[in-house]
Amino acid sequence: MKKSKNGTLNSAMFEYLRTQILTGRLQPGQRLKVSSLAEQHEVSLNVVREALNRLVGEQLVEIQPQQGFAVKGLSAEDLVDLVDQRILFESIALRESIARGDVQWQSSVVAAHHRLSRTPVALADDPEKLNPEWLARHEEFNFVMMEACGSPRLLQMVGKLVEAAAIYHRALLPLISEDSELETEHAAMLDAILAGDADKAVSVLTAHLLQTRDMMLPMLEAQAENQ
Repeated sequence: MKKSKNGTLNSAMFEYLRTQILTGRLQPGQRLKVSSLAEQHEVSLNVVREALNRLVGEQLVEIQPQQGFAVKGLSAEDLVDLVDQRILFESIALRESIARGDVQWQSSVVAAHHRLSRTPVALADDPEKLNPEWLARHEEFNFVMMEACGSPRLLQMVGKLVEAAAIYHRALLPLISEDSELETEHAAMLDAILAGDADKAVSVLTAHLLQTRDMMLPMLEAQAENQ
């Protein structure tokens, strides 16, 4: 990671670590040693510290007493709060998108749904593991549904919440449910959007988020009991 300007180095390190966390290459709770990262990427300790402190601000990294930095851990309390906020903000964004969206937006939603429906949920060589490409398509479908809301700030908040949820999905869900069940939910969402039925679309979205949360909570509770 050799850049000519320190600011560019800081940004490069921040983006690298952020991507590693969001894609699951750095696991929740994993310690992040400043000296090791600096040596590995041939940057100063200050560059690494600044990147990690920025990630603390984004709630992707936490500072552990006596231990330093670590990837933010997962907890039942945080998951419940995360899903509550997703329901709140995504419901607003979805309603606004349906109210404001034009035919071009609807076409984008249809296209995103088509890509999602054609992507296998599970890995071909490991049917018990979630397919990262499917998760990316799922995030894309979610984002496109909201992008006509008319508020860049609201859309940014939704994006951050979706990214945080994806960390839980990658860590806890071998498979959310059967392909057919997921496709039914997504198709119901698409139908409601195309019909301009905001109440139905929000109802389907809320049920989907709560169902997924309730599948993950027992895993978190079991992990907490074993610690």
